[in-house]
Amino acid sequence: MAKDEMKLYNELKNLRGKDRYWDKGMQAELMEKAFPKDVSALVLGMSYVASEFYGYMLMQIGEKFGWDKVDSVSKAVFHQLGKEKTKAAIDGGLDLPRDTRALALVLASTVYSSNPEFNFEVKEYAPEQTVIRIFGTSRYSRIAKKVGIEKHLSWPVLVPFFEGIADQIGIECECNTETNVMGEDGKCDYLARFTLSGRKYGDD
Repeated sequence: MAKDEMKLYNELKNLRGKDRYWDKGMQAELMEKAFPKDVSALVLGMSYVASEFYGYMLMQIGEKFGWDKVDSVSKAVFHQLGKEKTKAAIDGGLDLPRDTRALALVLASTVYSSNPEFNFEVKEYAPEQTVIRIFGTSRYSRIAKKVGIEKHLSWPVLVPFFEGIADQIGIECECNTETNVMGEDGKCDYLARFTLSGRKYGDD
């Protein structure tokens, strides 16, 4: 095992320390051929698994229950993820304002913890309106094209995610997107514009 791999293994020993192998040969082969080479390989591998689960699950839903169900399921999942990631951000100590800035903050915290293939650029950051550029690779677009379900989905699929954030913090917010790039390999580049239209649970 290379030096970087050993360092990563030691950092993960609380998770991997309970593994038991048939013999030393099995352990050595797995360490050499299957263990992530570095942190980037680890998180990108997890990102691929997350996207493949999303894509293949929706493909099964379409095949078994009808392609008209796929988009609504995707939207419901992303909406709930937006709510859950908002809760996680608050639990992690982020002070989320009850305005459009919260959507950018939750997106950034989610990218940090869960989506290494996205990058972001905050273009505007104000209570009434926040604009953020999202670029890099959309793992959801990549898998949707791979399994042939992209025509059954509304793009970009993250819009319900933002709506879930807004619902969780109790604001009414218009979420508009402007797509510049959506490539065959999942490459993406688009603007997301959040405009405050009201607060659901009273004024601050």
